[in-house]
Amino acid sequence: MKWYSIGAFTFPSTWGALVAALIVSGIFLWLYYGESNGEWFGNSVFWFIVTWKFSVILFDFSGFLQQPLTALYFNGGSKGFWLGVTVALVYIYFKGGQQLISAWLLVVLVYEGASEFLADSGSVLSAVNSLIGFSLFYLLLKKGKEEIWLSIFIVIQLLVNFLQGSIASAESTAYIVVTIAVLAISRLRRDSHE
Repeated sequence: MKWYSIGAFTFPSTWGALVAALIVSGIFLWLYYGESNGEWFGNSVFWFIVTWKFSVILFDFSGFLQQPLTALYFNGGSKGFWLGVTVALVYIYFKGGQQLISAWLLVVLVYEGASEFLADSGSVLSAVNSLIGFSLFYLLLKKGKEEIWLSIFIVIQLLVNFLQGSIASAESTAYIVVTIAVLAISRLRRDSHE
């Protein structure tokens, strides 16, 4: 993992990739589907970040009481990440837009590309993976059947992670868990509208 600095702030390349993925996806949703879709996406990202960042208070309350500024400098780690994901998914269930599947596919696609770029670890496999991902995203936008294209895309991502030796990573786990949740939320919301 590569680290970057902006002034006094130092962050890992994965954070930069996540920020890029969330910003690009939010702008795309807003421009392609309209302002209301950009709004629910932005709000869910906000709740994810706030929960993850300040979950350090929940998971290290005694440390927070001794040093309150730790909430500014630290986050809740992997437990905080999963709590943030849960809060964002609950928000999406109640307030999310109809383009949830395409939003998740785009987040993963941009994250993978930005991650490879920022880590300077581009390879032929990464290029092929990005090309396949953009092709599936195009098919999702033009042909419908979003569940199928998302499932194929995530299986390909997991295969690439397996080939790169990172199938047991937090990234792969997040892909699986969030994809299942996104498909379930999409199905539940569609069934409740019928």
